[in-house]
Amino acid sequence: MKKNLFKKLFIFITVLAFTITPTKISCMDFDDMNFDDMDIDLDMLDEVEYVPSKSLSDIFDKLLPVIEEIETPLWNKTKQPKGRDTLYLIPHRISSLEYGGLIFNLFFNYTNKMDFSINEVLKLDENKSALNEFTQTLIEELDANEASALIPLFKRLTIQERKIGALIQLGFILGAFRIEIDSSLQFSERNFWLSKRDQARIKEMFSDANSTFDDKELYKTKFGMGDTRIKLGLNSLNMSNFQVDIGFEGILPTSKFSTDPRLKQYEINLENLENDIPDILRSIRDNLITPQLGNFGHFGLGCYFESKIDLFHNSIHLWNRASFDNLFSAKEDRLIPSKQTIQTPVDIASLLDPEYATKFIKEYIFPPAYRVKIHPGDIINFVSALSFEIGKKWNFVTGYDYYHQQEEQFETIYT
Repeated sequence: MKKNLFKKLFIFITVLAFTITPTKISCMDFDDMNFDDMDIDLDMLDEVEYVPSKSLSDIFDKLLPVIEEIETPLWNKTKQPKGRDTLYLIPHRISSLEYGGLIFNLFFNYTNKMDFSINEVLKLDENKSALNEFTQTLIEELDANEASALIPLFKRLTIQERKIGALIQLGFILGAFRIEIDSSLQFSERNFWLSKRDQARIKEMFSDANSTFDDKELYKTKFGMGDTRIKLGLNSLNMSNFQVDIGFEGILPTSKFSTDPRLKQYEINLENLENDIPDILRSIRDNLITPQLGNFGHFGLGCYFESKIDLFHNSIHLWNRASFDNLFSAKEDRLIPSKQTIQTPVDIASLLDPEYATKFIKEYIFPPAYRVKIHPGDIINFVSALSFEIGKKWNFVTGYDYYHQQEEQFETIYT
């Protein structure tokens, strides 16, 4: 009984450890792009020899040094990678809705390397043989669809995001007063990164498998509405070459209409780990690459300033926008490691105790999901741009965009 439990525990811990150790996988091809700074560790791939797996006991012996290297929780961020909020890409009124009406602007936003990091607590360079054996075990023991999403081959995780859609603006002019409603319709995709050449090398692993490598496991898409901003302003100055709007704005989290269901809380069942592993790991994967179309469900209230200055007989225009938004507290789902009660290095023999093993997994490997009340931090945004008229139909625009959000604060963790 203890022997089987020991094996199941090591399968679970090792899959989790290698999976949430930074990876770099994608279903996309970017042959024309320069990824020299991506720090891809291809030597590991070259050294893998895909031969029939040895007994599980032999593999566990090689994985022991890896487990013993876990000294701090593998997660150092509880929030998924965040892309640019589309609400702050919408042009200000004077440049798009000077006389009111309805307008649509098409947009495309691409982030090739999202801000995300994990403590590299595993010394993989010193445990390549264990990783190679483990990779082969995944291919032979798991369904190919599951293995496609879980095989980690690189040291650092790179996530890319693309958004395409329409920026929507509706404006009304009531004398000197202005009412404006801004929103967006978006199609967003996130993926792990891998070049076409490296995709082919990974797919070779499945040449003898019953099913094939599944690209769909490496990306997620979402379509829906972004957040909505309502602006109430005053055209305080309106001269022939100088216009100024000031006012208040509120943010409605309409992106919640397309938000996925809450993260599922989990309980560790050491007697059924083989069936639980794929579901638990997918929740980690989904938390990383599920696109977000808004600010995670927070209302906001703020103020703004917008101006237009005409220069050189109206051939050059200077546009400025500055805004401050106070986002209100709201509930989010986060993966948060439990308070550390187990001292490291971990006592391998103690992992045979189900209660000890459960604590170790929740404190160091897989953070449980909690409902958390969060104040996300206020946002300051400043945009300045120069536009040059070229003939009667063309403009050339160059500008600077500053976006800063304060650090978030946890107010309540509901356990």
